[in-house]
Amino acid sequence: MKTFTILSVLLATALAAPPPPGPPGLSKPGKGNGKPAKYDAKPPSPPPPPQPRCPANSVQPDGKLPKGAISTSALVPIAASSPNTPFPSVEWAIVTPNDICTIFNLQLDSDATQGKICNLVFDFPDTDRGLYTFHGDGHFTFTGYAINAGAVPGQTTYNKQPAPGPSPPNPPPTLTPGHSYIINASPCGIPPGIGPVTVSGALCSKDSVLSFKQSNGQCPMGFYVVLTDDPSAQISS
Repeated sequence: MKTFTILSVLLATALAAPPPPGPPGLSKPGKGNGKPAKYDAKPPSPPPPPQPRCPANSVQPDGKLPKGAISTSALVPIAASSPNTPFPSVEWAIVTPNDICTIFNLQLDSDATQGKICNLVFDFPDTDRGLYTFHGDGHFTFTGYAINAGAVPGQTTYNKQPAPGPSPPNPPPTLTPGHSYIINASPCGIPPGIGPVTVSGALCSKDSVLSFKQSNGQCPMGFYVVLTDDPSAQISS
């Protein structure tokens, strides 16, 4: 009888005792809800996707646009097959063999160009195939126009192009995806104090189809002017 009494007391004490703590990192189950324990720790976030490697040149060593780079202000197609038809400005430049060319205008601040080299670059990354179409051997020509004689959307035609000016003397022999090109680099030669100035040129080809969207997303695409210091310039203070 005494033994039975002792066992009864031990059993009652065990039932009344609180449950032992769970392992570290686990939340306690809800009181009487029967739900399993849950881990407090969250899975680690996935690493960010790697940044694309943009094609580079000597004035864009990392492939990006430096501060102050100038993008196009207008892209205006002209067509030899419709020599008297004017076209509006477009978001996508287009070039077809011996027919459609695109005139690109860029607007520069005359004061910002003082003592600078004007580097006309063409960035042609292959990181986003949705921003361009390209077929052919990649031979293109660049025709320069006079300063402030850019294309006028809705007025400029193949037979009524801007007044001629100097063209790049040593353009790259070909343009192909995955590269960045300096089309021309020379002192800007723009007088100070005359406000915004338009520089322009036409991109044509005898053997290639090219369409691209001028943009600056993960990598820049299209024509830009990058200003760099002219070591031979003398600017009066």
